[in-house]
Amino acid sequence: MRIVRTRRGLRLVEGDVILSELLARPGPTHCLFDVLAACVHALAPGPRVALLGFAGGGMIAPLRAMGFPHAIEAVDLDSTGEVLFRELAGEWAGTVRVARMDALEWLAAEREPFDLIVEDLSVNGPDGTVKPRASFAALPPLVRRRLRPLGVAVTNLLPQRGAAWDALIGPVARPHERASVIELSEHENRIVVCGAVPEDVEGRIRRALDAIGSVQARKISVR
Repeated sequence: MRIVRTRRGLRLVEGDVILSELLARPGPTHCLFDVLAACVHALAPGPRVALLGFAGGGMIAPLRAMGFPHAIEAVDLDSTGEVLFRELAGEWAGTVRVARMDALEWLAAEREPFDLIVEDLSVNGPDGTVKPRASFAALPPLVRRRLRPLGVAVTNLLPQRGAAWDALIGPVARPHERASVIELSEHENRIVVCGAVPEDVEGRIRRALDAIGSVQARKISVR
């Protein structure tokens, strides 16, 4: 993992994938972290939010800029990003608790359900940065069980060599009654939103992005 200093903070990069865009103050990153933050702000039916795969907390700056005041419970195996996050954002980030352990084990041990769970896990392997196997096997049904009845799951999907998007989206969406897929014109990623997803999901997310002046407000589409 490389640390790249930027005019507004720093960036954590693995291969050609940006793991986190850390800002020195609340505001838009103008990339997919704004969209993840907008999903939380616009779709969480309550205050209890989990983030699987904290890295450097890239969605926290846009999320706080949107006005989301509640605590974030997060987990990551590597503490490097959290240390940098605390240095840059410690004064304004609010309550962000990060456990250093396997995300699957952490979520399985949590007994109080969540209103929204963001799954932003990745691993580095022979094919570059991809999703771990658990993201398509053990995690989706576990995420569903750890949500409140009206809860929402948000998964950041990466392309996988030799796999069609439908084959990646299917296992993530299958445990839920309803799912929407967010496509980003500037990123290969797909963001899958499952659970108690409102009919006007695209409008809600666009309004949250517009509120912080993120360019992503005009660069997403939802199906």
